[in-house]
Amino acid sequence: MGKVTGANLIHGLIRKRGEVAGQLKVAQKAMEAVKDDLAAIDRALEICGYKGNPSGIAPRGKYKQMFGRSELKRLILDQLRMGPKDDEAIVGAIILAKGWTATDELHADVLKRVRHAIQRLRNTDYVVQDFGPDGALWKLRVSGR
Repeated sequence: MGKVTGANLIHGLIRKRGEVAGQLKVAQKAMEAVKDDLAAIDRALEICGYKGNPSGIAPRGKYKQMFGRSELKRLILDQLRMGPKDDEAIVGAIILAKGWTATDELHADVLKRVRHAIQRLRNTDYVVQDFGPDGALWKLRVSGR
């Protein structure tokens, strides 16, 4: 490696380190601001009479909306109109229908949402669970809806 290349490399790394250190400083300031906000909310809870430990309140993330209003319900019912299916088959068909690239993370997220939606459909008598030779399958309720 020549001296010019080495000097250029070192200069570039020094510059990059300065940029990353600046990003860290900004992130730390933002973190301190969020901590201050959290402390203020904790004080407000205490003033309002909250008796529990505010640190025990579980952090929440942002909800990632993947489906439009009633879209998941319609997709599930469309799949069940073709015949009884288990929740894994429904998830696979939904991922395919949406044109998404199937990853383990996506599959797990959609599976959780499908299972929750199926339970709501079961509670409103749209679907029933059928225990057949292939295991537990979901199918449309024959009478009523």
